[in-house]
Amino acid sequence: MNGNKKYIMTFIEPSFEIDEKGRVICQSHSNYPQFIKPEKTPFEDMQMETQLTCKTCTHYKNDDCFFPKADIDKIEFDRINRTRFECNLCGNKIDRMLTIIQKIYLEEKFQMKMPLICCSCYESLKKKKFDEYFTKRFWEALFFYTPVLFSLVNPYPTNLILALGSFFVVIILKFIIKQYFHYSLFLMDLIKGKRFYDKHFRDKPR
Repeated sequence: MNGNKKYIMTFIEPSFEIDEKGRVICQSHSNYPQFIKPEKTPFEDMQMETQLTCKTCTHYKNDDCFFPKADIDKIEFDRINRTRFECNLCGNKIDRMLTIIQKIYLEEKFQMKMPLICCSCYESLKKKKFDEYFTKRFWEALFFYTPVLFSLVNPYPTNLILALGSFFVVIILKFIIKQYFHYSLFLMDLIKGKRFYDKHFRDKPR
């Protein structure tokens, strides 16, 4: 045998599809046949949710994916611990890693700018009901300011202090909900998302 033989590492190129629930699925994932299995039971569907990540793929474990293992680990860390990856339409933190991987891949490989959209917003776009969904989310965000409004109409002289205290408590609660439950109740996130929708999606074919 030739002791000087060189081995060339080949990397797996990912490709993507979106299922009926708006979930990004990698067609190169080692569990892809299970992901597209028809008529899954509710338990199998729940199990699939936990599997929709690069970390369950043998290409990640073998470090032979287009994305190096270290890069995948960093993306997952940022997804969980930071607010770098948010839905462009509502500000929710993106739950599914493959949604982020698809965006980064298309931008790096083909210079295609792609928005990040959570499954709830994707569903509302699919049904052409984003305006109704936005209104629901907007009122949810306003509802959190109810304690502040009550403090302002308080007849006692401490009402300003109560209002300020209530305001900061509301902001902290909203931050906790966004960080740990990935659900944004910040009005600015929703307003920015509405502007993004009006610019890129309104009156355009889906």
